[in-house]
Amino acid sequence: MEGVDALNSGLYFNAAQAAANEAAKQAQQKKKAEKTKKSAFSSAFEKAQAEHQLISEGLPAEIAGMSPEEAVVYLKDAADIAAEKLKASQMPENFTDYRKKVSQFMKYIVKNNFEVIHHSRAPKRGRKMAPQTQIVVINQKLDEMAQWLLHSHTDTLQMLAKIEEVSGLLVDLMAT
Repeated sequence: MEGVDALNSGLYFNAAQAAANEAAKQAQQKKKAEKTKKSAFSSAFEKAQAEHQLISEGLPAEIAGMSPEEAVVYLKDAADIAAEKLKASQMPENFTDYRKKVSQFMKYIVKNNFEVIHHSRAPKRGRKMAPQTQIVVINQKLDEMAQWLLHSHTDTLQMLAKIEEVSGLLVDLMAT
């Protein structure tokens, strides 16, 4: 009987150990699933917070989660698309959209790359303008375009030239 009792207790012990291992495995899987749920919720919450912060700063929510390089390219492309619409039709709403897109681009550049300090002197001949000066010049050109758009629609070539000038300044700003 001793051999049978030892066999039965050994089987019982093995079965109990297997059941305990299975229960621990299931508990671990359940904990992992809960962690994934929390992780998905927290990442969605963080993304919503980032989008809200961008909107409050006057930037588009679409750049949330993008790297700085991707965001700059996205904002520059948005400004270029708005410029093309404005070139095709010099309507006030197209100008408003263009100005908004350029403004968003510049806000992002200033927020992430530069501390803007206004300089009163012009660059020396052959030298590029400092990024801070370029931002001031871009704002001046946009103001000139707005005034021109409000006062007359007769000279389309002048408007197109200013759009190209601002686009060129934006490219220069990205290059520095």
